[in-house]
Amino acid sequence: MVTRKKPIKRSAEVAAIDKDEEEPTQPKVPKELLVIAQEVKIVRALACNDVTKRNRQIRKLRKWFKLRANSSFSFTEDDFLRIWKGLYYNMWMSDKPLVQEELAEQLAQMVDSFDGNTSCSLLYFSAFMRTMCQEWFGIDQWRMDKFLMLVRRMLRYVLRLLKQSKWSTELIEAFNSSMLQSVLAEQPKSRGLTMHYLDVFFEELAKAADGEITAGQVNLFLRPFVNYVGTQRDAKLVAQCRTRVLYHLLYQSELGRDYSEKYNAWKQMGFPTASIDDIEKHDSGFDEEDDEGNSEEEPQRATSLDPRAGNVDVHMPELPLNSDCVLDELQTLLRTNDFNSKRRKGLRKLLQVFETYKNGEFPLGVRTMPKVEGATLSELVEQKVADIEEMEDEVFGTGRKLKKLNKSKRKRLLQSINFEEVDEHNYDDIIGKALPPELQKKVKRNAKVRSSINNAWVVEEVNDAEEGVKQVKEKQAKEAKEAKEEKQAKPKAKKVKKVEQPQPKPQPETKTAAKKAADPPKPTNGWEAPLETGEQEFFVPSRKQQLKQVNSTLQKSTPQPAQCLPAQASTPQTGSAKRVQIQIKRNSFYPKSDYYRQLKLSPALPYDADRLPGKSALKPHVLPGPINPSYKGGKRLFNDTL
Repeated sequence: MVTRKKPIKRSAEVAAIDKDEEEPTQPKVPKELLVIAQEVKIVRALACNDVTKRNRQIRKLRKWFKLRANSSFSFTEDDFLRIWKGLYYNMWMSDKPLVQEELAEQLAQMVDSFDGNTSCSLLYFSAFMRTMCQEWFGIDQWRMDKFLMLVRRMLRYVLRLLKQSKWSTELIEAFNSSMLQSVLAEQPKSRGLTMHYLDVFFEELAKAADGEITAGQVNLFLRPFVNYVGTQRDAKLVAQCRTRVLYHLLYQSELGRDYSEKYNAWKQMGFPTASIDDIEKHDSGFDEEDDEGNSEEEPQRATSLDPRAGNVDVHMPELPLNSDCVLDELQTLLRTNDFNSKRRKGLRKLLQVFETYKNGEFPLGVRTMPKVEGATLSELVEQKVADIEEMEDEVFGTGRKLKKLNKSKRKRLLQSINFEEVDEHNYDDIIGKALPPELQKKVKRNAKVRSSINNAWVVEEVNDAEEGVKQVKEKQAKEAKEAKEEKQAKPKAKKVKKVEQPQPKPQPETKTAAKKAADPPKPTNGWEAPLETGEQEFFVPSRKQQLKQVNSTLQKSTPQPAQCLPAQASTPQTGSAKRVQIQIKRNSFYPKSDYYRQLKLSPALPYDADRLPGKSALKPHVLPGPINPSYKGGKRLFNDTL
């Protein structure tokens, strides 16, 4: 029989108390941490490998910015730094130019997604610039272009935001202060990003303003750049700021555009004058307004804010410039700061440039071009070409004119010549007489040219006898020098006596020899002439014969070594060949005493794996090896291998 326990009935209050005791209370998480966790989740989705997830999060991010800007938890710069970490890798993983351009446009348009909160927009842009300064060195050459495009687009939309606020002075100062902390800092983290920012800033300002900006507002943007020229220590950044900011504003002004147009025309004409001020622009009398009615209306060319491939114009209006503001800033820098002589010299040069511009004269560019005295290069080339053509006509004129003759004239010319009288000596004369008078004059000129060319080369006759004497003397001097060197190398050869060379026996005279003796000799040089009274003839042997004589005398004078081996063991030496004779009779077997000695050394085991060698096979080194400082054994000797 199975018994069951009855359930115990408890009241509701007791059950609630038991439940509270079982479940411990959890501490409340601060809302700030929850917001940060939400941001981290967004960053992970933005930097995901899946393209669809990244695009979906980009679409959600604009709505989240709008909701967060209106909430009680306002954005801080740290929040935007976390968001931009994900956006940076989102741009990093984007591929193809059109996709990258679309993504850069979407990220730049998020400047306006804070429901009119301009402070959040400026924080969004400043966090972007700080992120780019930190990550700039990690960008490779294949991804550099899309990040440069992203910087340009972001700057464009921020300047449009400032334009919508009617160029508020407070917003411009806040914008300048944030840039001085990131991209225009005294010690920039990335020089390349700073150079790009200096390149594109006033170009994008002109596009965003579109002519709706005053000189005072431009000066507000210009003031930090003037201070940057005076305070920056990097010479390359100073030069970039001077040329791409200050000089750019001068060239885009009305005086600068007039100078550029004038210089281009002066250059296309080949610099005909020494000074650019010598040329002036004249009115051609053509009225474009009258011609508009007669001509058909041409379609307007498409304008764009970015240069693209194709026939597209970039519209860039003029920015008004007030040189007084720049002069005041430069004078204040020179007065309040202690610069070195080089920096002070550069700032004074800028002062002179803007003072000249203030007086109504363009201060930059090339004004003069050195002109060569006399004829120009083109004139000299034309003169040389004419001289060469004239010389070719004089030299080859006759042949060219003969080739120009038609078949009938050439036939008449051949018929007028009597070929029986033609010889290789009078060929030119007969042909010259048969030619027309004009061609005869050309032939005479050609003959003069040939004679002048041939006379330029002088042929000198050399006597054979004198030449032979010189050759013999040079040969004797060379042989004497070689003999001297040989004596110095072999001093033993000095004791060798001279061996007289036997004179050749006289041969019986033949009939031809008798005839030659009867005729008087005709000496061609000094060596073949007969001996005179008092002269004596010596025979000088060749060097090869001298060496043979010396070697033979040395072999006779040096004694031969005694033979150690018996006569049977010796091998005959014939010539210079060497032979080796192997003595097999001297071979012997291994002695038993050595075998017994080896057995006594190891009588039990012929091989013992635990046995150590009595002496090391390696040679001991002079210096010992390094001692391990953690080794606590006994003291080591100077060398353990000894």
